[in-house]
Amino acid sequence: MRISNFLMALLAVALFAATPARAEIQLPEEDQIVANYQAMKEFRAFYDEVEAALKAENVNRIMALYADDYLHQGITKRQLRFMWLEIFNAYDDLYSIHAFSNIHVTGGDAILNCTGALMGIEKKGKDFLAVDRWIKLNHWLTRVDGKWKMVGGASHTGATLRESKDDSHPLF
Repeated sequence: MRISNFLMALLAVALFAATPARAEIQLPEEDQIVANYQAMKEFRAFYDEVEAALKAENVNRIMALYADDYLHQGITKRQLRFMWLEIFNAYDDLYSIHAFSNIHVTGGDAILNCTGALMGIEKKGKDFLAVDRWIKLNHWLTRVDGKWKMVGGASHTGATLRESKDDSHPLF
């Protein structure tokens, strides 16, 4: 009986570990979406990949989601990599939550207005903490070689859609 319980517990752990990461996202009402069905599927896959990279604590995998010319409030992709390394070194069990209030795609550029958080457990802790959080800030994405990539915020000069609002959140 003990071996059976042990095997069941081992199987449960193996199944949980093998479960693909699924992003916690909430989509806006249809009248707040200016994007086709394909783009919406691609955004779902994009944020699922964010979660998979967070779950794996794989800095290369998460950095692959950023455009090479990423720029946000003066923060470059190289600097952002260092920020992610610091986060991975300080926290375990990272995941993000994204509640989109507006999605707008024009050509190869997209703005996803979002309220959300990056959550994790400090390495020596036991409780989940908000590593970062944002309220109604824009995730700026652009298409690079057929894939969506994060390009930064209002200071990025490559995207065509911009607002004057100051977006100070660099991670997403």
